[in-house]
Amino acid sequence: MTWKPTWLAALPLWACACVVPMAPQFEDPGGNYSPFVVSSTPAAGAVLPSAGGTIEVTLGDPNLEDILGVLWLIDYPPYDFTSRIGLPLFKLPPSGTVNRQIIRFAPSCSDNHIASGLASHRVTLSVADRPFLPADQAPADLPLDSVTDGGFVVRTTWIVDLECP
Repeated sequence: MTWKPTWLAALPLWACACVVPMAPQFEDPGGNYSPFVVSSTPAAGAVLPSAGGTIEVTLGDPNLEDILGVLWLIDYPPYDFTSRIGLPLFKLPPSGTVNRQIIRFAPSCSDNHIASGLASHRVTLSVADRPFLPADQAPADLPLDSVTDGGFVVRTTWIVDLECP
């Protein structure tokens, strides 16, 4: 029996034809990573007009199973008599992807009890990947948005020109 060189040349092609490509699989990375702002309108640091100034933010977190705690804070940090919580704490559940749903905030003198006597106010979005500490367990200079060791807090700030009576 003699082997034909043509058949031997085709053997490597036949072996390669059995490879089935696999779709990429996305997994939660090991370790804890900080949440982050994917995008915002207006951009972080911008000045909002007094009328109709709404902030829209998309958050992200590489840890797909993290529940993100979200606080909107007025004139914080530093913490003093003018600091206010703009909205009660709410939580963004895991979405199965890095990006989470869009969140919105429209600062208002009456709805958010913003301090009077200032022509503009700092609006801070504080996002944590662990529960916020109670004020009596947090550092004195950051009592509203501190977390336990191993957690991350990310703050993003805008300025709103809003003179409250």
